[in-house]
Amino acid sequence: MIRRLWDVTPLVAFIILAVYESVNALTASRRVAGDDDWSAAAAEVRAGYQRGDLIVFAPSWSDQVGRHWLGDLVTVEMASRADDDRYSRVWEVSIRGAESRDRVGAHLIHANDHGRVRVSLFQKATPVIVTEDFTSHLEDARITQAPSDGRGNETPCYRDADGFRCHGTHVERRTLEVDYQPRRGILAPVDGTLTTRIEYSEVDLGSRLIGYTALHDYFSRKNADGPVDFAVFIDNERVLSIKHKNDDGWRRFTIDTARFAGAKHVVRFEVRADSSAWRTFGFHAEARQ
Repeated sequence: MIRRLWDVTPLVAFIILAVYESVNALTASRRVAGDDDWSAAAAEVRAGYQRGDLIVFAPSWSDQVGRHWLGDLVTVEMASRADDDRYSRVWEVSIRGAESRDRVGAHLIHANDHGRVRVSLFQKATPVIVTEDFTSHLEDARITQAPSDGRGNETPCYRDADGFRCHGTHVERRTLEVDYQPRRGILAPVDGTLTTRIEYSEVDLGSRLIGYTALHDYFSRKNADGPVDFAVFIDNERVLSIKHKNDDGWRRFTIDTARFAGAKHVVRFEVRADSSAWRTFGFHAEARQ
């Protein structure tokens, strides 16, 4: 009897699985948001959207679908933002009950369901105020290079149409690829045994200097694994020194600059590495109140 039951059990399990998969296939379309749902959701966002709002899609893989309906409002700057700190209002367009990390710490104003697409508007209590965006003002920087061992003279990099031409590399504003996500920043690939210096004068510093470091491009992270040395100086005082590695992703740093607030200062970023091959380093930085 036990042997006979054992022989039948796999067949019963197979039938149950087949029925489940068949029902799932037949009802799957009913669980998918249709064009009418997305169209109605997009109409709500457009009606209430204000300049400076952030639009996000959840889950993250629905981003391409969301941009099909709202792509004209999702600018390159918005899509490749360093973080969501400077945005006061967040429109979350979501499906399947997903939530975006960009809503964390924000207060829900209202939420509406349009079929299987939900539109939620969140308000942040204290969005940050940016006093200097170093990426946006790259053209105002003075960029030079010097031997990392200190044996040699500092030489200038020269402006061209897209950025600055250095000895063996090019420093430019770029939408970086970091962990398959777009990130707006300054691309400053390591140049041999040289240290690249990106210096800004007359910077109005607030209470914090916030930034992110990264290694741009999948193949750079695949083909080499040496760390990149990144340093920040204020009026020639080193205030930050880190080593960025392949698996660090979009790595945030915070510098307390309260003691520098209320006056203009010189801010310099330095990039170097012991091994320069495939070290396409990038960073973004902002001075914030």
